[in-house]
Amino acid sequence: MNENTGQFRSAAFGGFHRQDVLDYLERITRENQTQKQALEQALAEEQAARAQAEARAQQAENKAAEAVADREAFEQTLAESRQAQEKTAAALAEAEAQVAVLRERVNDLEPRAESWRRIKDTAGDIEVSAHERAQRIIQSAQDQAAEIRAEGVRWILELQARCQRLKEDLHTSLFSAETELDSVRAAFSQAQEDVEGMQGALADLAAYAQKEPLK
Repeated sequence: MNENTGQFRSAAFGGFHRQDVLDYLERITRENQTQKQALEQALAEEQAARAQAEARAQQAENKAAEAVADREAFEQTLAESRQAQEKTAAALAEAEAQVAVLRERVNDLEPRAESWRRIKDTAGDIEVSAHERAQRIIQSAQDQAAEIRAEGVRWILELQARCQRLKEDLHTSLFSAETELDSVRAAFSQAQEDVEGMQGALADLAAYAQKEPLK
């Protein structure tokens, strides 16, 4: 057979040279087999890439679920912070009410204290310190209220800082999970298109290989 022209040599009694036809069929078979192996290998690689893309998609979904869980934990912490603020405000209101009651008691005791001072001045051996005790009680209550107020403010500020950090971490996690999920979806879509193309090429090759050989 003439390799340059791709034609078969004519036989002496009509038709083509048998060996040329056999050589041609053998060459075509080898080429088809090589192409088939290459396509099968490419298909296997695409399937592996598709499996990796699916795994990445699952990881991204897991990250998204973790981000949702973090958001729920943040909301729970925020609710606890609000409850603590309400309790602190109630404690401050109660302390201030106690201070007001003690002030009223002092106002009531001042006339008696004045009378007791007159008695002390006349008797000389009676010591009346009601007013001083009342002042100490008021000062103690005021100090306690100020301590409660300062502690409440510090605790609220700490909770606000924790909530802000949780909010920032949650926003970062959600953004990272959404970006990763978009990338995985794009890779998965591309892998599906490549696999479909490989399957079409294999189908065409199989159809060509099944054609009736030349006689």
